[in-house]
Amino acid sequence: MDKENDILIIDDDRDLVHSIRIVLESKHYAVRTAHNGKEGYRQIETKTPDLIILDVMMATDTEGFDLAFKLKNREPYRDIPILMLTSFPRKMAEEGPEKFQHIMGEDWPVTQFMEKPVDPDVLLKTVAELIRGE
Repeated sequence: MDKENDILIIDDDRDLVHSIRIVLESKHYAVRTAHNGKEGYRQIETKTPDLIILDVMMATDTEGFDLAFKLKNREPYRDIPILMLTSFPRKMAEEGPEKFQHIMGEDWPVTQFMEKPVDPDVLLKTVAELIRGE
């Protein structure tokens, strides 16, 4: 990797954040963390990350979606890839978000979903693909 890609993890589960950080830093990614949507947004305003790893449910059941929609509706941030971590059923991960469009009534504001618990190898592969724009 030519440069350290900046990844922002936004999740209220501090143990999960710590374990993901270790995995990503082992591959020389620069990792920043936030534990709620407001803190995450402030960090995004300070320095735009190359990728955001975002939890769905934090202070509210939709805090992650709310932040993702906010980012997708703001010009400087709309092209940041977002990997959303979810505890949604495996069916959603297998079938893709488009089959569940009716739930939100809008386009999904994220690039890809990953179901918890997170497999480190799958995480690293997915992160590399998203940063390369695949």
